[in-house]
Amino acid sequence: MKALLISIVAFTLLAGTATLLVLIYLFEISPGEITNTLRSEGKFFLYKHELVEKLSPAERMRLYQSNCTRTCHSKDLVENNPRTAAEWDMIVTRMKAPDRADLNDREAEAITRYLQNHFLSNIPTALSEKTMKFIKRHLWKSDFGEGDLYLDVIYIPRAHINLLPFLVAGREPPDKKGAFFVIFLNTHQGTIPPWNLADMTTLRHGSTYSQKATDWQVLYEDGQHHHNQGLLTFPAFNESQASSMEIAIRLPGMREEIFQWELPVPAMAK
Repeated sequence: MKALLISIVAFTLLAGTATLLVLIYLFEISPGEITNTLRSEGKFFLYKHELVEKLSPAERMRLYQSNCTRTCHSKDLVENNPRTAAEWDMIVTRMKAPDRADLNDREAEAITRYLQNHFLSNIPTALSEKTMKFIKRHLWKSDFGEGDLYLDVIYIPRAHINLLPFLVAGREPPDKKGAFFVIFLNTHQGTIPPWNLADMTTLRHGSTYSQKATDWQVLYEDGQHHHNQGLLTFPAFNESQASSMEIAIRLPGMREEIFQWELPVPAMAK
C-alpha cells in the first residue's frame, strides 16, 4: 500500500509539473495561479481516494465550480435556481454518472452539501410558477428562524390533495383522509435531532377545538443532519366550519412557533 501511494504521489507531481509548464507556455497564466490550481486538484485527488478526511468550505466551492459550472452548466443556471435539500441530493446523484460529471460518492456528497448550504429553496420547485404562487400565498407559512433553525410549513387541504405527491417527492400518505402539513427544518450551523413532531405539535381550529398530530413521517434527511423534510398528519376536520386554523410547534428548548391560515382555502385558478 505504501509503495502504491508513493507511486501515485510521484506520478501526480510529474504530471503536475508537465501541466504547469504547458499552461504557462500556451495561456500565459501566472505561475501563482497555476500553482493554486494544481494544489486544489491535488487535494481533490487525495479526497476522492480517502487520503484526506475533509475539504474546507473554499475547497468545496472550487470542487463544485470545476465539476458543475465549468464543465456541465452555466453558473446562472445553477445558482439562480435554488432547490430543496432533497432536490439537490437527487440532482447531484443523477449528474454524478460516468457519462455526465463522473463523480464518486465523496465528491458528490461534498458538492451536494455546498449546493444545499448556498442555494437552498424552502419549498419544492417541480411545480409551475403559477401553482407555486398559489402555494406561497395560501398554503405556505414560514418563521424567520430561532437561532439557526428555520421552519417552513405547507398545509395541504383535501381539495388540493393532488399537490401532495409533488411536495413530498412522489410519496403518498398511508391515510389520505387526514389533514396534512409538509414541514421543512433547515439549519446551516447546527444539527437537527431526531424529533418526533407528532408529540410537539397541536392543531387548533374554531374557537376552542384542538387536536394532537397522529403521525410524523420523515421523508428526507441529509447525511449531515442539517436538512429535514417530513409529513405531519392530523385527524380530518371540516374546513368549512372554521374561519381560521393554526398549528403550534414547541421544539425542546425553544419558544412555541405558531403558523396560521385563513379558512376555507380558495380554489386554485385554472
